[in-house]
Amino acid sequence: MRCYNCGCEMAEGHLYCEKCGAEIQMVPDFEPEIENSITEVLSTVAEEIEGTASVKETVDDDDTIHQNDAMHQSDSVPQKDKQDENDRDLQKNKLSQIFFEKEQRKGRFALSLISFIVITLAAVFVTVALYHRFSANYQIEQARASALRGDYEEAIAFLEKARMLEGDSFEIVLLEAGYYDQIGEKQKAVDVLIKSIRNRHLTFEDEERAYENIIAIFDEEERYEDIAKLLSFCENADIVNHFQKYLAFAPEFGYASGNYDEVILLKMSANTAGKIYYTLDGSNPDEKSDVYTAPLFLESGEYQVAAVFVNDYGVKSDVVRSWYMINLTAPDPPEVFLASGDYDVPTMIEVGGTETGTVYYTMDGSNPGKDSLQYTGPITMPLGRSNFKFVTISEEGVSSEVVSRSFDFTLKTDVTVGKAIDNVVQALYARKVLTDLQGHSTEIKGKYVFQYDTIVEIPNLGYYYVLSEYVDGDNGVRTKTERMYAVEVYTGAPNRLIYDENGQMGLISLQ
Repeated sequence: MRCYNCGCEMAEGHLYCEKCGAEIQMVPDFEPEIENSITEVLSTVAEEIEGTASVKETVDDDDTIHQNDAMHQSDSVPQKDKQDENDRDLQKNKLSQIFFEKEQRKGRFALSLISFIVITLAAVFVTVALYHRFSANYQIEQARASALRGDYEEAIAFLEKARMLEGDSFEIVLLEAGYYDQIGEKQKAVDVLIKSIRNRHLTFEDEERAYENIIAIFDEEERYEDIAKLLSFCENADIVNHFQKYLAFAPEFGYASGNYDEVILLKMSANTAGKIYYTLDGSNPDEKSDVYTAPLFLESGEYQVAAVFVNDYGVKSDVVRSWYMINLTAPDPPEVFLASGDYDVPTMIEVGGTETGTVYYTMDGSNPGKDSLQYTGPITMPLGRSNFKFVTISEEGVSSEVVSRSFDFTLKTDVTVGKAIDNVVQALYARKVLTDLQGHSTEIKGKYVFQYDTIVEIPNLGYYYVLSEYVDGDNGVRTKTERMYAVEVYTGAPNRLIYDENGQMGLISLQ
């Protein structure tokens, strides 16, 4: 191969001439078809060049034209043919050079395109590599994939990389806490979530989810005191209210401390389910103290109320205290006209001194109050041993001193209560109201039974045992009927007890 510039022979494979430094044109050998194609192109170019030359000749002055004509006329025919051949060779060489330069540009374009594609692919590869290395999303995806395989430690390592790239994204925090929980590192899970809360960059929904996850871990481990402590530092009232059941707020009193001229029904309340323990002497309450179940009745005197609340999770509140001075005048105690003792005849118990309040009483020895029986008139002394207690309660709710009486009433008669009941059953059986002496009847499903109520004195008729009638159903339920019976205490005569329109008692004999 020779250099097209200086003609120096070049070694095969060189791109530049070693002598003149010109770039070597890589031109393939011509084949007939290619040479024909080149010839057609060159002919076209030659025609264009000849056209241009003709235009140039038209602009030459007349002298030059005449001179050229003289020269052409004087030239011999062989010289003219040789000149034409030289001109054709020159034009052919120039056109060949133009064709090769055009092909060379095509080669350069192809090389540039290939270079562009290579560079683009390299850029894509680098971009993907950088994405894998510096993208938090990629690290999170890898963490999820590791977690699906059960490799939570590897998943946590990927999340640590994601945290370095993106910071404490809540998605990363939640995943990391969950993975720590899966491998039993519950405290680390809690620490991750608490750190996220303290950063104060969470939305309300994310903050609530963080608390839910922490409390779920604490609840599983029964760390209820830790839950209460965690919520005590929470500044979001909605979240605190949502988890209020884990908290133990100090009990609230219905009355403020102070002096009062009336009886106080002191109510205490707590924020959630649990128990309130209290004392009235100012001592510290605990689980051994009285349990609050109903408002405290504070009458005359001084009270130092202390209370503590313990919720259903065993979390205790602070102890709260309040002082009350109740300044009231107690009413006069009731006046019982009958003395304690033994009695052998029916006797009525009368009470006076009800002007300053209402009298209440009990018959079993317990202290009376507003829920006890109210005295409205003389009371028939019951058979056997009885222990009465009476108290007067003013309109302000102040109670007087309690007055006690004990009676032992034994009736001197051969007719006992049991005999009186038997006499009623016998009479009803004789009248075919009962089908047997066990109390069965065609009127009901079950049987009739009779119970002693009291002894009454019916004016002009004497003393009588009063019996009430009940039905014991097949279902085991005892129901009281409207019928009552009266049996004379000394003769044992059975009667139906009735009342007229004025409420006066009357008798219908069953004999």
